Amino acid sequence: MGTRKLEISSDGFKRDVRPITAPFRPAGTQSWGNNTNSLFAAPVHQRAKQVRLTLSPARQDSRVYVAEVELHGVRTGALPAIRALAMGRLGETGAPAVVAASDASQFRAFAGDGTVLWSTDLDGRFAVNDIACFDLDGDRKDEVVYGGNSVRLGALDPQGKELWQTRPPVYRGIRGDVLTVFPADVDGDGIPEIGCGALNWQYFAYDAQGKQLWKNVIYAHSATVGCAADLDGDGRDEIVGGNAYYRLNLIDDDGQRIISADRFGPEQTAVLAAHLTGDGTPEVIVGTDGGELLGFDAKGKRRWTRNVGDKVTRLLAIPGPGGQARLVCAAESANLFCFDGKGKPLWRTPLPDGVGDLVTVGKGKGLRLAAAVGSSGIAILSTDGKLLALGQTKGRALFLAALPNQVVAATTQGLIQAFPVAPK
Repeated sequence: MGTRKLEISSDGFKRDVRPITAPFRPAGTQSWGNNTNSLFAAPVHQRAKQVRLTLSPARQDSRVYVAEVELHGVRTGALPAIRALAMGRLGETGAPAVVAASDASQFRAFAGDGTVLWSTDLDGRFAVNDIACFDLDGDRKDEVVYGGNSVRLGALDPQGKELWQTRPPVYRGIRGDVLTVFPADVDGDGIPEIGCGALNWQYFAYDAQGKQLWKNVIYAHSATVGCAADLDGDGRDEIVGGNAYYRLNLIDDDGQRIISADRFGPEQTAVLAAHLTGDGTPEVIVGTDGGELLGFDAKGKRRWTRNVGDKVTRLLAIPGPGGQARLVCAAESANLFCFDGKGKPLWRTPLPDGVGDLVTVGKGKGLRLAAAVGSSGIAILSTDGKLLALGQTKGRALFLAALPNQVVAATTQGLIQAFPVAPK
């Protein structure tokens, strides 16, 4: 490379031409086959409408190949989009609260009465992809674990203070953007570690201080959604590694692959590990972008298959008669489905729009299902599938979280709205 010149403007480079004098610094490499691309980054820290990059080769007989140019910034006046919503025991008292995360690395926690507990903005302006609230240190209050773009994995304490942030390692030149995070007690001490899956084909386990414990590569395909459960009865959690490929991947508590089995697809969009048949071991349920719903035993053998018409978005286990759990499946086919542990359909409830998220609210006889139904807002259902109520949201309902006798929704207008769910 000979020279690099970066300029910005807000009038199409007519009169406003501002050179950026900050140097380009190495920011890593990307390897594809026999090619190795060198990455360089330069800070701008100014407002602009246009960017102009001029590159010149080092010699007259050479050329410059630009593989990709990325711009990281925030649109003036644009509301941050909410990317994730979760419930946790937060604040000084550890009372139930909800926390929302945005595409600009912003976090805000709300108490049950709607007051803001805390607000945290992290440097970097990265998009958060997933959050989960669980107790990392055994104090009966939850930390907020997040995964995001720009290779980010981190944790906030119950009052919103950043505890740590780390960057999962690059693999084959692909960034480790974190797409899914979840609790995983891989050492069996009763306090969960952090499980996460990344864009660069890997699943990881991290301890409460952000130290990587192990990694496992699911070759050539990104992680999508994951979960953890004790599949073999040894007191330590295994990981169900949902991914963009056609196979079920189960990972042991030490990071070794237990099985990569079967063939189905395409992309895995929802996973669940739960006791559904009463045989003493959990079942593993996988939903796909194509509407397939598959039931596996704890050893990865497929037991049944159903089709729910469109992308599976969320899977939950709920109590059934006699204490035997049932499976509830949300899908973009604008339906909720319920199955027993052997895949037998129990009920189906049509809803006014595709179902993007699903939570339970309440407990015992007052347990209810709450579904995010896009432009129609929120639907409340009984556990036998009866539609009880609809609540209209301002904008499409995207994500849900449950508080005592409330369901909280995040919408496409950047709003957080709460709806009462009266116990019966």
